[in-house]
Amino acid sequence: MVLQKNPISLVHFMAFPGPGNTNSVQRGEAREEYLLRTMQQVLDDPYFGGIEITRIKHRSIRRKAAQLLKESGKKVIFSAQPIQLINEDNLIAPEDISSRDEMARQLAVDRIKECIDQALELQAVAVGMISGRDVGTASGLKARQEAMLALVRSLDEICTYAKEQAQIAQVPPLQISLELFDRIPEPGCKNQLIGPTEDAISIARQLRDVYGHSNFGLMYDLSHMPLLRGISFEAETPEVLKALAPYLNHIHVGSCVTDREDPLYGDSHPRFDYLGGAVGEDELAEFIKALVEIGYTGGIGIEITPRPHEDSSIVIESAKAYLNIVRQRLDVNYALGSYFFQTRRFFTEEMVDLLGETRLYRAQLVEEAAEKRVRRSQLTREGKLVILAADHPARNVTNVGQERVAMGDRLDYLGRIVRVLVTSNIDGVMATPDIIEDLLLVDYLLKENGANGMLDGKVLIGCMNRSGLAGVEYEMDDRMTAFTAERMHQLGMDGSKIMFRLDTGQHSRYSIQTIAYCSDAIGRCNAVGLPVFLEPLPVVKTPGGYQVKMDADELIKTIGIGSALGDSSTGLWLKIPYVSEYHRVVRATTLPVLMLGGASTGNPVNTILDFERGMGEGLNVRGAMVGRNVLYPGKDDPGAVAEAVCDIVHKSASSLEAVRTLRARRGLKMDALKGLLV
Repeated sequence: MVLQKNPISLVHFMAFPGPGNTNSVQRGEAREEYLLRTMQQVLDDPYFGGIEITRIKHRSIRRKAAQLLKESGKKVIFSAQPIQLINEDNLIAPEDISSRDEMARQLAVDRIKECIDQALELQAVAVGMISGRDVGTASGLKARQEAMLALVRSLDEICTYAKEQAQIAQVPPLQISLELFDRIPEPGCKNQLIGPTEDAISIARQLRDVYGHSNFGLMYDLSHMPLLRGISFEAETPEVLKALAPYLNHIHVGSCVTDREDPLYGDSHPRFDYLGGAVGEDELAEFIKALVEIGYTGGIGIEITPRPHEDSSIVIESAKAYLNIVRQRLDVNYALGSYFFQTRRFFTEEMVDLLGETRLYRAQLVEEAAEKRVRRSQLTREGKLVILAADHPARNVTNVGQERVAMGDRLDYLGRIVRVLVTSNIDGVMATPDIIEDLLLVDYLLKENGANGMLDGKVLIGCMNRSGLAGVEYEMDDRMTAFTAERMHQLGMDGSKIMFRLDTGQHSRYSIQTIAYCSDAIGRCNAVGLPVFLEPLPVVKTPGGYQVKMDADELIKTIGIGSALGDSSTGLWLKIPYVSEYHRVVRATTLPVLMLGGASTGNPVNTILDFERGMGEGLNVRGAMVGRNVLYPGKDDPGAVAEAVCDIVHKSASSLEAVRTLRARRGLKMDALKGLLV
């Protein structure tokens, strides 16, 4: 679960507004029994590490509340927002602490100072507030600019006062948070000066950088996000959290209603499952994911309020459940943030140059490295395998997403392969002769310079047929143009890989020829004791090229053809893509099956999820052969992604557990090849 170290609080006066869900708590006038009982309920709940309260007018009740809060040891946040919004007796101008009238502004600041005094009395460590009503742009921007200047002046005085009073009380400086609200002048909305993110950041920069108030920051509320409009006049999105990150003091999660016809229209904080609500599970997940990506470590307050007919406790439990659900979601846990794997930091130009020199002047080291490689005593670990596939460029496949020749950069391609082999527990690699020989030379050079090799105990599988070049007219005529059985046996390799694609259309004769090539290759491999990994795929010709038929029935029929090839199937494995109804597919054979990874999508989460599902669909599903979706997982670390797949296969990990492994391993051991150069 993400954000486990972030203290979760409950906005008490919203969740428990008063008996019958009136707003007596927000007014500071709640009956003692109700106030103390509901506060104690929050403080006793282990889910919450904090509570957000507002003023308590009655001094004797306030003293009892302060004692409760002190004994709880939990974080207390004092909220001045209800006081400002209710504006009792209309004594303060609606523009509040952003008022351009100096006398009115000072009265508003004095009210916040009184809130600070009560916050200290109630053991609070932070105080939240709002800016005051937006003056609008009816006469241009001048009034709004003047209001912004007044707001900065007020916040400077407030932050200074908070520091002074905390010092007198001999406690750490109070954290001062300005909350962002909508600028919509309609019933149900708050129409506050601050306001859009860009203006809030402008204020925060001045308070932090010019006035030096390190105790000042911003509070962002998810429930306000759909109502906030910036310069673009579009609703804000979680993307704004990236810009807000340096200034965030606190976060609220809640919902609102954007439908003007709905009775709860505006900043009403309904349940997350309210049908008219603007924030449901997916919106909450995107917001929490953004917090993870920016590395947010502050507090998160749940701000939700029951309707008149709703029970507070049930509404709170519902909100907790929603928050827990999204914190457990795969996409949220995966959150990549600003991480970007850089191959050249791991596998440098100097290393590639050394490899090139070795190929030119010491090519015989390939044989020596192969001879000295420590082989496994058996092919699998507990009957399971995860193999990295690195044979795509030899079949005219160099694209990754929209990048047409991404795999044509040999430094990057080879570096990613080495990254997986060195930093994960992957069982081995399947590749063409050029790649296998590069890897053997890198292994030799590492050992020569006193470092650990990377191929000992790994499974080396050679790719045999690569003439079925993508995009050519007779692509289905896929002859054996790479490894031979004899060469793999000579190098002490552990298996071979072949494939046929069955096109039942006008080029079916070439598919039949390829099937014959594969049958002959299986016999040759059987003769030297090499296991064969066969990839039988049904395909269809489209204007964009051949596409695999990801259909259970089609795969079942093709498996029947592949399983019967050659003079013996005792050493035969099948490589089959994961599809819906995979349990039916794998029941088509008793041979061991490895799942295929497929093309890179830039995000490995769905691949990980498919592998978890596939491993549960039949006992003969024995692992995976992964390629581009591991080598090119968007900006992510190929080694960490490979380790996540290994956890799925070898440790029966769930997708969530595997994604956590991925996040924990991301970016580690970037200097693992430093022994290659001395």
